[in-house]
Amino acid sequence: MAKDTFLSRYSILVSRLEKGPASLEELMNCLERESDLHGKEFNVSQRTLQRDFQAIYEQCNIEIANERKGDRRYFIKSKPDSPEHSQRLLESFQMTSIISSAQNFSNAVFMESRQPKGLEHFHGLLHAINNKLIITFDHHKYWDDIINNRKVHPLGLKEAKGRWYLIAVDCKDQKTKTFGLDRIENLDISKTKYREKYTINLKNSFTHSFGIINFENEEPSKVKLEFTLEQAKYVKAYPLHHSQVVIKDEEVVVIELTVYPSYDFIQELLSFGDEVKVLAPLSLVRDVKKMLANALKQYS
Repeated sequence: MAKDTFLSRYSILVSRLEKGPASLEELMNCLERESDLHGKEFNVSQRTLQRDFQAIYEQCNIEIANERKGDRRYFIKSKPDSPEHSQRLLESFQMTSIISSAQNFSNAVFMESRQPKGLEHFHGLLHAINNKLIITFDHHKYWDDIINNRKVHPLGLKEAKGRWYLIAVDCKDQKTKTFGLDRIENLDISKTKYREKYTINLKNSFTHSFGIINFENEEPSKVKLEFTLEQAKYVKAYPLHHSQVVIKDEEVVVIELTVYPSYDFIQELLSFGDEVKVLAPLSLVRDVKKMLANALKQYS
């Protein structure tokens, strides 16, 4: 069975159970309806369904159980306190199905032709992370054209601007690093588990980050940005960062963020052109002015 089929089935099952408990018959009927709708075979046996529930728990930390009495309906017993990670994974599963279906409707569905590399490693890396398996791979640094072989302890995966990154402890120097999936080649997932118990809280480590750079031992900045009314509509609908709050909404819109003003963040600001003005902090104002002045020199 194609990988996109069972990933889509995971999403269907969780979406149905989020609406409320369901009996085995109701779940089977749901899968049958979705099979007709998508033109795919989602129907499975009860035994396969149990394996699906186990895979959903391992990959999304969503536990599905069934009542011991009565009609023995299935229900979501537990899910992460902060569900955004599992929700985004489920959305990724859905997108896998959409992309596959779009190939059959090329005259009606138009996908972005530019796609990030390395997503073929995603499922294997999730398996290695969940099972604490040591992995090795070749990593290509774009800025110096050097390919290094890495041996790491994988800890997590992080998305930034449509690209995915592996967060892992490098066995060479025991430092936590990020590796772009698009720069990973010759991935080998060993059967050897690592025994180290890392105390790093990945979610907290990137709370104030914009992108993948983690500024350890530094304080984030209170960034204030002034947008035109037209551009502000887009920024309010799709916030730049989860800390975003609107502090003024009149003839112009001012938002405040608590972030590290990294290079990635400045690049994002520059993409708005003359529809944004940095108000604070002054250090960020100076950095943006300098980059804009350098850009203007290109056309002098």
